Amino acid sequence: MDWVLDNIRLIVIVGGAIAYWLNQRRKAKEEQEIKEVLATPLPKTQENDDVERTRRIQEEIRKKILERAGGMQRAQPTPPSLKQTPPPKPVVQPKADVYSESAAEALVMADQAMLERQQQLAAKLRDLQQQRREHDHPAEAFAAKTALAMSASGTSVLGSPLADLRNPALVRRAIILREVLGTPVGLR
Repeated sequence: MDWVLDNIRLIVIVGGAIAYWLNQRRKAKEEQEIKEVLATPLPKTQENDDVERTRRIQEEIRKKILERAGGMQRAQPTPPSLKQTPPPKPVVQPKADVYSESAAEALVMADQAMLERQQQLAAKLRDLQQQRREHDHPAEAFAAKTALAMSASGTSVLGSPLADLRNPALVRRAIILREVLGTPVGLR
């Protein structure tokens, strides 16, 4: 028992090395299994045919969407399939015709409606900003008058300390001056 306690560092190092070695072997074995699974071809089954058919249908739908959106410049890359099949031959589609007149008119009408809505919102924003400016002016005037009155009362009233404590503005000023000019908090 004494030998184990005396050589605990050596035991930990040897144990760590063995754990590392076992972990590397496990990873290598998993990688080998993955390579074997990927290398084996999938047998022809109904499920594989369904997957391939689904992929083709999705590809056709994507092409039709692109044609409707303004033409297809080049074929879209398809996600890789799970089974090892040769890639399909690229199908070159002719560029689709321009939108029909009814679709173009619908787009123009939608754009006009959106523009009108934006103009209404801009007008509403201008009105709200004007209202805010109107409401801010009385508050600014009141604040200026109050500040003037407080500064006038603060300089003219030099009475006893008891009278100064009754004036809230002078008490606030005294507290602030004490914080600014007094000893720092860290030295108190």
